[in-house]
Amino acid sequence: MAFVHSPALAQQEAAKTDATHEELTASVPALDDLHDVVFELWHNAYPEKNTDLVKSMLPEADEKMAALDKAALPGILRDKQAAWDQGKTELKDALKRLHEAADADDTQAMLDETEAFHAAFEHLVRIIRPVIPELDAFHQELYKLYHYYTPEYDLEKIRSAAAAMQKKMPPLEKAKLPTRLASRQEKYDTTVKALSAAVDELNETVKTDDKDKILASVNKTHTAYQRVESVFD
Repeated sequence: MAFVHSPALAQQEAAKTDATHEELTASVPALDDLHDVVFELWHNAYPEKNTDLVKSMLPEADEKMAALDKAALPGILRDKQAAWDQGKTELKDALKRLHEAADADDTQAMLDETEAFHAAFEHLVRIIRPVIPELDAFHQELYKLYHYYTPEYDLEKIRSAAAAMQKKMPPLEKAKLPTRLASRQEKYDTTVKALSAAVDELNETVKTDDKDKILASVNKTHTAYQRVESVFD
């Protein structure tokens, strides 16, 4: 498994010595900005069937949607890019249909598309928002290990990251999923147990100077993390 995914990305990362705070934060400010519009449409215009309010919000929705369309995902969310792009397309399509309903002055269609716009926004939020903070905390350490320290093969930083991830495991093992995901708890517990074993193995492996085994162990840990994350797909 390659650690750097493109020549351009390799050049960008080569110019850095470590991940920035922004790169490690699973957030897109432009999405937060759009929330104000979605809130007004869904919690005020929709229940009151206030189509005039719907129409009045469309220019701001367009402006903030344009900003969102240009926004880049932070590095830590790079694995979400395909789902993010698809979700963003669905959100733009819903907004387009809302415009068409407003132009036709079709009250029911405006309400239906307001609901669709809200649903598409919530879906986009779920794509990037960590389901549990414990997993996000672990991923921040793994991200630095996998995308910075290992490609450079900085053994001391690899050892440090491995130790940091080991400290993140107990809260991850104790974490309980939200009620809506309670049916996935058993699968979560199983995959976290496998991740814990991989992290323990990594911490033993980095005590050696065997580069091939260390790289293999990093890959094994990364794969184990992806299996945990897949529980929420």
